[in-house]
Amino acid sequence: MRSTVIQLKKFRKKGNRLDPRFYLGEKTVKTITNGNYDSFIKLGDLLDYFADGSRLTSCEAGIPMLRLSNLDACDIHFSGLKYASIDKAAKWTAVKPQDVLFTQAAEPFRAAVMPEGFDDITVSSEITVMRPKSAVVPEYLAAILSAPTMGRILKDLAYRRSATALRRLRLKDIAGIPIPLPGRELQNKIKKAYDDAARLSQESETELSQIVQAVHAEIDRKTQMQITMRQFKIRKTELIGRWDVAFCANEVLRKQLLESGSVTHLLQVAKTVPSTLKGIDEDEQVCAVKAEHINENTMMVESVETCRLSDLSPRMRQPLNPGDVLICTTGNGEQVAYLDEKTAAEDCRILGSATFTALRFTETPRYFTIAMTHPIVRAQLNSLATGAVQRFISKKDLDSLLVPKLSVIWREDFDSRVARAFERRREALTAKAHVLEFAEQFLREEMKQ
Repeated sequence: MRSTVIQLKKFRKKGNRLDPRFYLGEKTVKTITNGNYDSFIKLGDLLDYFADGSRLTSCEAGIPMLRLSNLDACDIHFSGLKYASIDKAAKWTAVKPQDVLFTQAAEPFRAAVMPEGFDDITVSSEITVMRPKSAVVPEYLAAILSAPTMGRILKDLAYRRSATALRRLRLKDIAGIPIPLPGRELQNKIKKAYDDAARLSQESETELSQIVQAVHAEIDRKTQMQITMRQFKIRKTELIGRWDVAFCANEVLRKQLLESGSVTHLLQVAKTVPSTLKGIDEDEQVCAVKAEHINENTMMVESVETCRLSDLSPRMRQPLNPGDVLICTTGNGEQVAYLDEKTAAEDCRILGSATFTALRFTETPRYFTIAMTHPIVRAQLNSLATGAVQRFISKKDLDSLLVPKLSVIWREDFDSRVARAFERRREALTAKAHVLEFAEQFLREEMKQ
């Protein structure tokens, strides 16, 4: 159990924090900076430039903008970028190659290095831009900031304005974080491992992107004549259940898709996974899959949280198996993900959040993972959603969902191609894990001294 002593007069000063964890984290930072840790230097002293991102409005064209979903530990995803309006050029936070981008909001806190190739790009307000001095290798700094031990310190220093808000770090707290500064040789070793992992990551994402484009193009070719109109007519006798405009538009779309002959009802190719904890003991170790564990760009569950069942929220009730497909049916997310065989450790049960509905396909599940991201399916899911406060799609509503179904030859070919791409993605994740392990081991050794 950790403890610290706080003087009462400290609370009387304006702007002081009242959350206990902050003072535990502050004590850890002070112990390092004031102790016999000669190799540690405050992060602010290692930077030439240090600034928050700007609060910008997304639009269809303008300057590319990186957001939280584009940034992972030692990895940046450039597919599906949003854009910032060019009318606010004076307020942009400019990002240059070799800048370290750090997520000051949301857990887990993480950092990555901006690569070459982007002349104009900015970041959202949840990301901090750091420009290290010449003595610091950017890849080394990103790896240290993403290490698990550093993550625990950052979590203590973070705060929430409300129970539902993201955890956030202040600039002055970030500037005071102690960072070990080793010789150039060790920094370059981490840089080499980082560069190898970044190359594998970019190659695997490019391969997956090309497959997605090919699947969508073939689906478009099969359904290209089936386009819904902004104006449509529907008979009063057809308004048996729901009669909201979006739902009625979905019914028109469904009729057009059925006429094309290239779609099938979801229940003919998959079944939903029931929510039950039967057979799982409260003290059993399980692997939990939450929204933050899914990479929208690769459609994979790239990490899990291992803990006891009793420590999980009551919303974690879906038993999952490798081969299941997750689709987001709660909130505004559009995540679709496939659980491959390496999602979790052997002999460890997997539980999914109620944010998702798990589908178990009878054949070619990887192909259907990509098919579920097609605009035709997206449009149906948006039309089926209900709820004035939070978007929600029930399992009963999914009964009417139509999914594109190509011929067996096409589906099996795409399924095998996606399987190979997922394997390459796992190789990239293994390389990235090696970078983080290297940084974590070094950080722990430095803190023991």
